[in-house]
Amino acid sequence: LLRRAIVNIDLAPGTALNEIDVADSLGVSRTPVREAFRKLMAEGLVEIQPQKGTFVSRLRRSALQDALFVREALECAAVEKAAMAPEADRRTLMRIVNRQREALFYKDVEGSLQADEDFQHAIIVLSGHPSAWDVVCYARIQLMRLRRIANAELRGSEEAVLLHERIASAVIAGDGPGSAELLREHIRQVQAFIDRIVELHDNYVA
Repeated sequence: LLRRAIVNIDLAPGTALNEIDVADSLGVSRTPVREAFRKLMAEGLVEIQPQKGTFVSRLRRSALQDALFVREALECAAVEKAAMAPEADRRTLMRIVNRQREALFYKDVEGSLQADEDFQHAIIVLSGHPSAWDVVCYARIQLMRLRRIANAELRGSEEAVLLHERIASAVIAGDGPGSAELLREHIRQVQAFIDRIVELHDNYVA
């Protein structure tokens, strides 16, 4: 619940978290709350400031840049291999794109974001290296909140679905290098979102 609230920006970057208050609000003891804080800290979503308390972490440029580096390296390599998968399997990507477009049409934010993740996961699976998803997921954690803000305020989902369609078409056509270049463009769009979000919420980014 805490992780979802942080990722959804219901708990904004910089928000103070009190162990007792959280335990009372969830109707649990302080032990599971303390464990939750520990896990969230390991994910970079929570930080403890000595003599001050526990806070929702601000978005850190260095962590975001590292996450983008990992995603570009792994996902672009994966999409080239995905273009060599059986054609019937490759066509799965376009079905996911259509699901994302439908979610956007009905303003289903959660459905759109889930389709976005399913699209990236499908590429990793098609590459023949499904276990690489665990590494990609860890990198994506750093970008989840950024995506939420971008989708809400910068029309990030609309831009994403258009590029997803082009990537899917390239993969289905068997164009590995072309699909990798499109995916690289897609991932690098996030850099522009970082700069634009700093303009809108400079207190969110450290």
